[in-house]
Amino acid sequence: MKKLAAISLLAALSFSGALFAGQSLWSGPFRFDGNAITEEAILLKPDDPLGYSSAMAEGAPRSLTITVEDTADPDTSASVFADYSESFAEGTTVWDYTDEDYKDFSTDDTYLLTETITSVTEEKVFARKVTILPEPIMTLALALAGAFFFRKRMKCLVIILTAVLFASFDAKADISLSDVSCLQMWPFDRSVIINYTLDSDNTNTVFKVKFYGSIDDGVNLFDLSERGTLSRDGAEGTVEGLGKHKTIWMPDDNFSGVFVDDMKINVVAKEKPQPGSNTYMIIDLSDGTNATNFAVSYLDDEPDEGWTEEYKTTKIVLRKIEAGSFVMGSDHFENALDETPHKVTLTKPFYAGVFEVTQKQYELITGSNPSRYMGNMRPVEQVSYEMIRGEEKGIGWPANNEVDSDSFLGMLRAKTGMEFDLPTEAQWEYVCKAGTTTDLNDGNNITNRYEDVNMNKLGRYSKNRDDGKGGYSEHTTVGLYQPNNWDIYDMHGNIAEWCLDWYGEYGGDATDPKGANKIIGSFNARVFRGGGWNGDVYNCRSTIRNSMGFPGSSANNRGFRIFLVQ
Repeated sequence: MKKLAAISLLAALSFSGALFAGQSLWSGPFRFDGNAITEEAILLKPDDPLGYSSAMAEGAPRSLTITVEDTADPDTSASVFADYSESFAEGTTVWDYTDEDYKDFSTDDTYLLTETITSVTEEKVFARKVTILPEPIMTLALALAGAFFFRKRMKCLVIILTAVLFASFDAKADISLSDVSCLQMWPFDRSVIINYTLDSDNTNTVFKVKFYGSIDDGVNLFDLSERGTLSRDGAEGTVEGLGKHKTIWMPDDNFSGVFVDDMKINVVAKEKPQPGSNTYMIIDLSDGTNATNFAVSYLDDEPDEGWTEEYKTTKIVLRKIEAGSFVMGSDHFENALDETPHKVTLTKPFYAGVFEVTQKQYELITGSNPSRYMGNMRPVEQVSYEMIRGEEKGIGWPANNEVDSDSFLGMLRAKTGMEFDLPTEAQWEYVCKAGTTTDLNDGNNITNRYEDVNMNKLGRYSKNRDDGKGGYSEHTTVGLYQPNNWDIYDMHGNIAEWCLDWYGEYGGDATDPKGANKIIGSFNARVFRGGGWNGDVYNCRSTIRNSMGFPGSSANNRGFRIFLVQ
């Protein structure tokens, strides 16, 4: 008598990838098997295991039919396995999952599973209730069975190999994205069903969606669309309409050998901008210092190909930020310097640079590149406040917002006719937080002053300079890490960023604050924010403000991004 050998566990794949911004929610862990369906008989484990014992029949099974019926709607049913009458051969018997309708069933419902197996002399029917997708304290047992036959007796021996417990993931509720759950259709096939619910105040909303997988609890991510094919809702990157949605992912051959019990999938969704929204402003610098004017145009949405190299070199991209209120500061750290929480209201919408100003962009505007660590798409550094705004008129803030004509902003203003500037400290923190209230703008507080795994995803700092994203001892190309909820990159780390304001203690709740006034004869310095490539995670927090610079000073970990108030 031969037995089917058990499937061995294989080494897990490890990929890394960058998320696009949006509302994000993880599924709970689920079993994933990347192996191809091979010559093995496939049965669902019955309530009565004797039903598939060798005593079932004198002859070999001649047909197998499994049907699924929605208990709440008897008219909804599908055949899971085809009838393979008279098709069995001596040796291994193969039953194939064939009916795609099974994937169209609603989630979180109970179904009646009927299994009918016949031989030459008898027929046995087993019926049981199952839950197709995981709910709290609900199990779905799946099993593989191998049918090997003797040349003479032709008796079937079924070997139950695997049973799996799926647990629900208690995720934090989100206004637009909820109820993310996943199930691989193994042993029927290798596809993974991803269920999720999208809601919005706008009933005509179109959502942009992305799907990421992880086999190490979110430390390393991979884009599902790059590691297989997507079908159904969201297959082309967009989902229309509110309510429940279903996306199906079929992994590619890269997953051959991957077999894990705790894979998770991250669904990220954001509302697609409406036509005419002018969500993004684009400044064309292509003609550089020879240009009489820099053309300014608008996009409603990010290009399909994403922010390519030109948007980090010959063009500057800014995103519209709506007016609003937020709590500035934090009380998370008792010994933090002047971070007293207070309510700030910004009454005017504005545009914020999606990336830090790069060396190529700075050179195309000014004709020079003062940076120490060179790279066209790296942030410009070794720039002082006075180089950006000017050392005469440009140091007048908050009394006025004038700049010198020979400064970076003076040249940019002259060729666009728009009053671009550095952000106020309040504007900078509002954009960095992007609706969050935590140390990091992915919704996490740090647990260690020097290093945090979540910071590894958000920006370059002292503990991840060898992560393979370039710049092994310093800053790196802008836009390589995860953006915040408003699609703004590198607000944590890479380089610290100059703000308009003089440093001063917060004065309580404020509307459109401009920071402190310069006090003659006292220690005066401008604020810069966000931390840099050589700082620890504590100094990259959204509320940190213990880095101050004299207006004429510069450093290789200090740069800027531009804003425009409407």
